[in-house]
Amino acid sequence: MAELKFDDLDKVFKGTTTKRYTVLTEAIAKGNPLSMQDGTNKKLTYADKTIEKLFKAGNIDKLKSDYGNKLPLFKSGSTDIKLNQIFKSPEFGGGSGSGGGAEETARNESAQCLYAALAWYVYGKKIPENKKVTKSDFTKAYAKCSTTETLESMLDLPEDWHQSSIWGANELYGRYNGNTYTFHRGSSYVDKIESAFKRINKVEKAFGNLNKWSPADIYMITEKGKTAIDNDISKATTLGDLNTRMIKYFNTGDVVGVSLKKIGTSTVKFSKNNVETNKIDVTYQSTQVVAESKKSLFESMDIYLVHNKGKIQFRSFGGSVLSGWQGEGKGTTANQGKISLGPLNFILKQNGVKPLPEDSATKASTPSNTYFTEFYNAAKFLNAKGLAKTQKAFEADWKVADKPWRYSKYLGILLAERFARLSVPKRHKLMTDIYLYSASKSNFAGPYAKIE
Repeated sequence: MAELKFDDLDKVFKGTTTKRYTVLTEAIAKGNPLSMQDGTNKKLTYADKTIEKLFKAGNIDKLKSDYGNKLPLFKSGSTDIKLNQIFKSPEFGGGSGSGGGAEETARNESAQCLYAALAWYVYGKKIPENKKVTKSDFTKAYAKCSTTETLESMLDLPEDWHQSSIWGANELYGRYNGNTYTFHRGSSYVDKIESAFKRINKVEKAFGNLNKWSPADIYMITEKGKTAIDNDISKATTLGDLNTRMIKYFNTGDVVGVSLKKIGTSTVKFSKNNVETNKIDVTYQSTQVVAESKKSLFESMDIYLVHNKGKIQFRSFGGSVLSGWQGEGKGTTANQGKISLGPLNFILKQNGVKPLPEDSATKASTPSNTYFTEFYNAAKFLNAKGLAKTQKAFEADWKVADKPWRYSKYLGILLAERFARLSVPKRHKLMTDIYLYSASKSNFAGPYAKIE
């Protein structure tokens, strides 16, 4: 996969009209060595004048048809060299694709480990701009990595991801080079951290998925950190306990999770998240039970909690299926994340508030008298528009409403009532916790660094 091919040479560099074969012709003209598949570096000359003329003319199709990989195109001293013996290093433009699929994601995240190891163990400094990284360099760095991808798969990075990985590695090296790390993606140590979370979350149901607790894509772990994972972190008993242990070793630099985004400039943004109590100021402002354009609570299945940074819409997103009730943050420019019923109930309980029922779907089909009383009294307490004057009349209106409305509005009304019964400081605190969770910055989440 990392061998150089004729098709690679005939491509142009991104954003230019320059073909990639020029890397070869310029290296030969200047007497610069090229990396070989066997890890060595060799200065090359053309095998004969005909080949030289074809290369200088950029006639790659003719070279491919006349020589292929069966005949040597170059020489290194007296040794014949075929094209596929040359290592397809990033300077040739790398592979294809923008890194959007699962395979590319795994490759790109693993590659960030590899490039960080280059800075730490091969160069002992930040990777110089325009550095020509040889296969031998990559091989040395790979010894300090434990990833889901093979070395060969990471050598075929597109040029933009190659550069992103250099900038990411340099940012991490500049901040953490005082520690000695191995770099992990999907290793046994990462599995131990994630298993501890999953074991606890299965009971506490605080997060809908692992990524909500920590979006770390890779981990930098010292030898002390490995011991901490085995003997301390993996033995946590509650989510709060796990976070306390993770924060401890994050702050000492022994277990550092890193969330990655593609980096497009040498000015890298770096942040630490969930390391201490978040200082984000979120204040509850109001509850919107019925939209201003609607005359009755029966005309919509959603409710909104309004705060100083936007609002969170709570409703069912399951269509005709009675499932998928959740909150979705709405900002001035974009959606701000989601929070499902399980995590919301965890946050309610953490704030001393009664959790919402988890059987709303059942009650939408087989309601009880207690259900109707609870639903009606909550809507009455909120002074909801279009609410009947008696519970009996409300039940009649309810019976002609569709089941998705019954399922969704019931939960929304109860949530709105719980907010309305809280003191102002407690409303702000609960609103902050819900907002931070939906924005993946929860006070209950694990620590991680982010580079982008």
